[in-house]
Amino acid sequence: MSNEQHQRGWTVLSASRIGSVHVRDDLPLQDAVLTWSDGAQAVAAVADGHGHKAHFRSDIGSGLAAVSAVEELRRVVGELTDPETAGDIVIAAATAIVDNWATKVRHHIEAHPFDGSDERHAAALQDPLRPYGTTLLAAAVSGDLLVVLQIGDGDAVLVTDQGEALRAVPDDPDLDGLHTSSLCEPEPLRALRTAVIDTRVEDVALAFLCTDGFGTSRVDAEGWWRQTGEQLVEFGRSRGLDWIRDQLPAWLEEPAQIGGDDTSMVIIARSNLGAGAGERPVDPGQTSLPQPELANTLDRP
Repeated sequence: MSNEQHQRGWTVLSASRIGSVHVRDDLPLQDAVLTWSDGAQAVAAVADGHGHKAHFRSDIGSGLAAVSAVEELRRVVGELTDPETAGDIVIAAATAIVDNWATKVRHHIEAHPFDGSDERHAAALQDPLRPYGTTLLAAAVSGDLLVVLQIGDGDAVLVTDQGEALRAVPDDPDLDGLHTSSLCEPEPLRALRTAVIDTRVEDVALAFLCTDGFGTSRVDAEGWWRQTGEQLVEFGRSRGLDWIRDQLPAWLEEPAQIGGDDTSMVIIARSNLGAGAGERPVDPGQTSLPQPELANTLDRP
């Protein structure tokens, strides 16, 4: 592999932790994470099932969303060569993802039909996608072109080589902290947000995607993602990407336990980010992401 190819390569890291509220209520993990990479290209998807009683199959819905996203983005990632056409490609991909998700859900219903035995099943007979409700956050990168698509809550953050963090997609004006857009809605693409980023122009060192369990439990809503991005780049440089991979599950444990919600994160980083690890001074006491004050949300329904 040439030095140029190495610099253009991407490494994907991911982890999930079940929230303490879901453990308390005997619910399965509602988040789903799926990634793929061949070194030069990478695809990642993070989905967050709603977990509400009306969405009693949302853990399955999130898994099907992640699979649908990675399948479709893998199919088109090689076409992401021109910023002028990438926007249309990602919108078409999002349309296919939503359609494929709905098809997979219907196949699951055929194998596991609603029986109308209780109020939830009776309602599902009238609105069969609702029990599978989930958000979706996905990204694909090929060479130096990164695309992001999002339906619902969660966070997508770009971090430059200088450690400056930027939101990847515009805010959803319909998000109010309690309700989120969803793949199970009649027209989910109305809530679609996308971005096309030339990582050379923006000098992107890494991007991270996370479910809302990581961010909404924090009191400093406007600061945590900047601090997290800065620290991730610093850790990549000083300790390397393999070290981050090993630490990531533990970093998600505190928000999952104190915030109560499932917490998942995917990091897509330039493979050469950790090339100088071992040459930079390391603070032995700094081994975790910044831990700003967490809001205890254990009493949320």
